[in-house]
Amino acid sequence: MSKPPPGREPDPMARVVDRLLAQLPGLQGEPALSQGSRSRFPTVVGQASATPRLQDATQSELIGVWVRLLLGLSLGIMMARWPYSRACGLPLFGYLSAVITVMLAGVWAAVSAWKFHTALAHIVAVILVVYGFLLVAAELLPRTGYALYQATWLCPL
Repeated sequence: MSKPPPGREPDPMARVVDRLLAQLPGLQGEPALSQGSRSRFPTVVGQASATPRLQDATQSELIGVWVRLLLGLSLGIMMARWPYSRACGLPLFGYLSAVITVMLAGVWAAVSAWKFHTALAHIVAVILVVYGFLLVAAELLPRTGYALYQATWLCPL
């Protein structure tokens, strides 16, 4: 498309568009949202960004985050000393379900730590989830052919 010549008259609709834009709320120094509308973040005209102030977590919420994390950590530590056989069959599936419980506890603790802005608890919870993946990998890799020794899923009859 070519530009119009510089000496031409402006578009007749330009004045109408400018007049309608001037009538929009928020452009004349008044709030963009009406009082009846519900918004989580208030809109403030004239500022670069209107960020809401985050509330600090209460003491009971922080205790809840650490209790979740300690529950997952205690189960994870106990998984390192699993006292039962996990070679094949139902004992193997019981062990894998306990490892999945460790991973779920880690995710649960990580989400609550993220929600309440507890950085150390979040890091430890993510490490707990990675530890669960390592425990699963230690049992899955020999059964899928990616280890030096081979293991089976089901016990021979």
